[in-house]
Amino acid sequence: MDFSTIQPLLPTGDVLPLIEAWTAPYDFDLKITRPRKSKLGDFRPPKPGKRSSITMNEDLGPYQFLTTFVHELAHLITWEKYGHRAAPHGKEWKQCFGALLISLAEVHPWPEVYKKAILEHATRPKSAVGGDPGLQSILLQLDGKDDEVLLQDLAPGDEFNFKTRRFRYQKCHRTRALVLDLGNKRLYTIPLVARIDPAD
Repeated sequence: MDFSTIQPLLPTGDVLPLIEAWTAPYDFDLKITRPRKSKLGDFRPPKPGKRSSITMNEDLGPYQFLTTFVHELAHLITWEKYGHRAAPHGKEWKQCFGALLISLAEVHPWPEVYKKAILEHATRPKSAVGGDPGLQSILLQLDGKDDEVLLQDLAPGDEFNFKTRRFRYQKCHRTRALVLDLGNKRLYTIPLVARIDPAD
């Protein structure tokens, strides 16, 4: 696969040989998509007659793009090795993602804060990059997006707008938040990494 098309989306082209080495044994589609508020990237196992696919949001900053892409690559590699025998964010995936992050840390002279953050994340990978507030804040800082507000930045009781609707944050469930739709009074869960607009 030719990864030169994603080079402009990465912090440095130095990582391309590493990405090519990781993915050489596998056949999959990589798609850059329009921004999605509820996810940064996604891995889908193959359907009959089709290949596995990874989708990545086009509006991510370079460090967020790279880190999320490695997260999704870990899903691809874990799927190829174990198929349905491995849980989506089970121990096999955690071991794979952790190993990829350790390799990534050594391939380029990264800013020390980024290298430290991904090495710490490698010891206890989360099911979403945004599930690690320390890493997420470093990514937003390095990408110059400190002003973005994620659902995980709010506290229970805070109100916010998401996809033209008004919600109240109820409580956190690992990688998602339980929220109350103030319009229809129904409860929903939304990923903690969702970008939201705080209520005025």
